[in-house]
Amino acid sequence: MNPAVEVRTPIDDYLARQQDLSAVERFADHHDRADGPQHERWYRELLPAAPPGPGQQYRFEVDMDRCTSCKSCVSACHSLNGLDEGESWRSVGVVVGVGAGGPTQQTVTTACHHCVDPACLAGCPVDAYDKDPITGIVRHLDDQCIGCSYCLWTCPYDVPTFNHRLGIVRKCDMCSDRLAEGEAPACVQACPTGAIAIGIVDVADLVAATDEVSSLVPGAPASARTVPTTRYHRAEALPADATATDEWSEAPKHAHRPLVVMLVLTQLSVGTFAAVAALARSAPSLPDQTLRVGAVAAMVSGLVAIGASVGHLGRPLQAWRAVIGIGHSWLSREIVAFAVFAGAAVAAAAARLLQPRSGLSDALGALVSGIGLAAVGCSVLIYAVTGRRFWRLDRTAAAFAGTTLACGLATAIVVVATTADAEGGAGTLRALAGALVATTLASLVWHARLPRRGTDDPVLERSARLLRGPLAATQRAHLALVAAGGVAGPLLLVALLAEPAPPAAAIRTVAVLSLLLVVRGELAGRTLFFRAMASPRMPGIPR
Repeated sequence: MNPAVEVRTPIDDYLARQQDLSAVERFADHHDRADGPQHERWYRELLPAAPPGPGQQYRFEVDMDRCTSCKSCVSACHSLNGLDEGESWRSVGVVVGVGAGGPTQQTVTTACHHCVDPACLAGCPVDAYDKDPITGIVRHLDDQCIGCSYCLWTCPYDVPTFNHRLGIVRKCDMCSDRLAEGEAPACVQACPTGAIAIGIVDVADLVAATDEVSSLVPGAPASARTVPTTRYHRAEALPADATATDEWSEAPKHAHRPLVVMLVLTQLSVGTFAAVAALARSAPSLPDQTLRVGAVAAMVSGLVAIGASVGHLGRPLQAWRAVIGIGHSWLSREIVAFAVFAGAAVAAAAARLLQPRSGLSDALGALVSGIGLAAVGCSVLIYAVTGRRFWRLDRTAAAFAGTTLACGLATAIVVVATTADAEGGAGTLRALAGALVATTLASLVWHARLPRRGTDDPVLERSARLLRGPLAATQRAHLALVAAGGVAGPLLLVALLAEPAPPAAAIRTVAVLSLLLVVRGELAGRTLFFRAMASPRMPGIPR
């Protein structure tokens, strides 16, 4: 071999390339000479030329023909905003149908619609939402949020998400900090086909064009409630029969156990105060101890319920802020009403302890009952105003009124059975037992009107499938417990009272068991109230 001939191996070539820094230098030079955002040439045409003017606001504009369901928008949003695992501010769903040209499948990318009249803002008890007066962007104020999650129910598009690590709700703000610097939001910048853009809309024109039946896309809720600003456009209209692939799909919702306890026990407290007030007027033969024990039991259950409600909050130490939104939020009004109720309950119980039968005690008993009923009314409206079909006003009012009556009557039966002798309290016990049976039967008949399979309403049909599918065992337990405690127990009590020598111990045992069964049944029913609720939403993935 000629020693003058250089022999190069692949390793020599590799080491030589490693010493060539020209690529790095070229990239650094390109970066240093850049006057604007690096990807500006790709997304500049997807941003408006100027900020919104008076009466205008920003909005998302989606070209549905360009969306390929690659989910780059979802990934970019998650990465840029530092979202936790399982947290997402943008999603992609599917709409299918059959048109003149055959079957059609359309993907739909969606995030917050930055509505003209945002329901999340209107319902928030701590004013943790803000609609920018210039850009129209609806922002969530993380430091103000107490984690009550009420906005998850008031938003008709299921947009806000709860962050369990932080204990607060978060949502899309259209990357407002990037827009302020002339840079596109993450989803806009990441879309490889330019399917998402930022546009400007005249608010008055949008409101005028939104009617009672219009919606953003098939399967989306009616736009009239909040007037969402997102614009979806397609060269050919979707078929008239187009539906979201998840239209009939639903999974059980969170049980919200602190709220379950709070609702049932507050209603028990209100019902018991009303029952004690009625007994004070209608049963003068009952011993004073009956009124004392009844008032104290009502007070204790109410205070326990209010304490339990704090466990629902992601940031319970900030619960005091919940009164801020009293001018527009039913949740704030409920909190204030029950705070007043708690004070009145202590005063009413103290009056009954000191002077069970006096004008002051009767006046305070009537007052606390009235305040309590008003507070329960606020509880009803909290859920009714969300627009959820399962929480419709008449359905929620009937459920909460039934719980108030049944629990109040069952508690009154226990109080009378344990404080009055069988002879003196027999007539009162029969009357209370009869009222409890009538209330329970009416409640059971009402439950027969709950959504059943076969309804034409997709949202109620989803609730019906839950009640007769994954939640069927809870539903059966609820009905059985309520029937046992509210019908069988009182009837057995009446039968025992009919004996020549009514057995006091057996009467007390039956009374206590009836109360426990009624309360346990109502807890199961309130759990179903939350878990079987099917929410309206944008098209998504079958659950």
